[in-house]
Amino acid sequence: MVYGRTKSEIVTISSGGTASTSAEVDNMLLSGIVLPTMTGANITFQWSKDNVTFVDVVETDGSATSYTATDGDVVRVDPSGWAFAGQGWLKVVSSSAEVADRDITLLFRTSS
Repeated sequence: MVYGRTKSEIVTISSGGTASTSAEVDNMLLSGIVLPTMTGANITFQWSKDNVTFVDVVETDGSATSYTATDGDVVRVDPSGWAFAGQGWLKVVSSSAEVADRDITLLFRTSS
């Protein structure tokens, strides 16, 4: 059996901030998120094709793509929903300003 390539990328939300540093997607799909203790109850995402201009990631109904911040758990993400973002950069956005630096691990995999 052949498995696809995987990688993990750490992004950081600085103390007092809501948006993380960016992670290059590298022709892979987001498949999981490992969250530390977070001030914000939810996280959303921003995407960029050039790592300069970021736009919100929304569902087909226009609502934010959102996940509940669960301390220390791995949040499973259906990678098929991230096929649009096979290239570019992602940022994680907390629903509240963080009271300390937060390192968030994004897990990526190829589609095959």
